[in-house]
Amino acid sequence: MTTLLELCRKYFNTDNLYEVLNTKKDATDKEVRKAYYVLSMKYHPDKVNENDKAEATEKFKIISRIHALLNDTDKRKLYDEAGCVGDDIDPNSATEDFPWETYWSSIFRKITDNEIRDYELKYKGSDDEKRDLKKGYLAGKGDMEFIINMVPFSSVYEEDRLREILEQIIEEEDLPKFEAFTNEPPSKKRKRLAKAKREEAQCKIDVKNEEKNNSHDLMLAIKKRSAEREQQMDNFFARMEAKYCTPKKTKKNVKKT
Repeated sequence: MTTLLELCRKYFNTDNLYEVLNTKKDATDKEVRKAYYVLSMKYHPDKVNENDKAEATEKFKIISRIHALLNDTDKRKLYDEAGCVGDDIDPNSATEDFPWETYWSSIFRKITDNEIRDYELKYKGSDDEKRDLKKGYLAGKGDMEFIINMVPFSSVYEEDRLREILEQIIEEEDLPKFEAFTNEPPSKKRKRLAKAKREEAQCKIDVKNEEKNNSHDLMLAIKKRSAEREQQMDNFFARMEAKYCTPKKTKKNVKKT
């Protein structure tokens, strides 16, 4: 079975659990919980389009496993001191069948779409977004696609705004000027935009197909229920006939002797 650290490297390009959650080693339990909350809104399988659902689900499982570990005082201490996450000792401690969505629900109440939109409005332009942009810039060495994928609520349609923020951060904090950011070919941005539009178009098709399938399933369910009720009525009338409509006995013709 793939270990937690291997999955972190595969999906987040780091095996540092705190870096995956975009938080620090000395973060309080409340700060770890908040970091998990922010990422869970980005990767929750119910909050992404169909094309991204498979990868988002895997990332959602990973951050949930990380929070479960860091939320346990003894396990967090073991990780901090020895880098041990448990599944390298006991493979069954990180089973793939663990109900991570149930785990999430036990910690956070169900989030409505309106709450996500409200949080997005507060997040954009905030210090939290600037911090995440800086981390994404350094981790991805200026690769804009990496930054967009890493920072919550980012999209190719906001590249100009994100670039402006990053350029200011680079100058103010004297960050390295990566070639991938400062001299990115215009063709890469056009490809990202074209890819996003294709995914949106496919998403709309998937939604229509899902609605069509749901409608078809509903009709099948109605027909099935109708047939069941007809059978129930037939059985009911059969019982009534058997009880109250017993055929009369016919007299046999007896020959007179």
